[in-house]
Amino acid sequence: MRLIDSHCHLVDEAFDDDRLFILNDLSNFAIKAIINPATNLDDTKKAIELAKKYDNFYAMAGIHPEDIEEICEKDLEELENLAKDPNVVAIGEIGLDYYWKDNNKDDQKKIFIHQLELARKIDKPAVIHVRDAKDDIIEILKDYQDLKIQIHCFSDDLETLEKYMEMGFYISIGGVVTFSNGTNEQNAARNVPIERLMLETDSPYLTPEPFRGLRNDPRRVVEVARKVAELRDMKIDKLAKRTYNNTKEFFSL
Repeated sequence: MRLIDSHCHLVDEAFDDDRLFILNDLSNFAIKAIINPATNLDDTKKAIELAKKYDNFYAMAGIHPEDIEEICEKDLEELENLAKDPNVVAIGEIGLDYYWKDNNKDDQKKIFIHQLELARKIDKPAVIHVRDAKDDIIEILKDYQDLKIQIHCFSDDLETLEKYMEMGFYISIGGVVTFSNGTNEQNAARNVPIERLMLETDSPYLTPEPFRGLRNDPRRVVEVARKVAELRDMKIDKLAKRTYNNTKEFFSL
């Protein structure tokens, strides 16, 4: 069995004590690689440096919607230079989040669109964060269907899923799929076409059962795979192979 965690914040300070141990331990869990999204410029730089040292670690470059405050033109220029690094496999995570703050929607949209343009310019896929903003996300992404798009940690309803499928997007399922109240995630896990399905942990967040309450880490992607395989009535080895190949193809690994 081979797995890839398509979304893990391993450069987060939560992993300062055991980051390298985890990277060296992944193979014991059949995990061949992890892909680290960035939330700001510092994240991006840290991820690139780690990707230079470890063959099983890949970096993204991006500014999360919660991190757009005080972003200036010089920062966006620096982001573009970082995104061109050969160790960067995608622009992400980028998007819109109206859950925590919704009085800066125009600024969020501006930075989001700028980064989508960057993905188009340098021909790299984009990994999308969306929370309480699906209508605006869909409206904006209508103009970017030429890009390879992954909706990370999908949590919306089947109607939204169908719209994403019509637009050709990939869907990544995280640990919430194992929760008893993870109905949307479970429905998505059953209904995403297998050729557009990926798995993730979003570590250190969203720890799956039976480890809920503990810090999450990329080795828990096995639990996500187990639950998704159960929901799809598939053998876990077959699910792992398909999602592994999907992730390699999407990120050009």
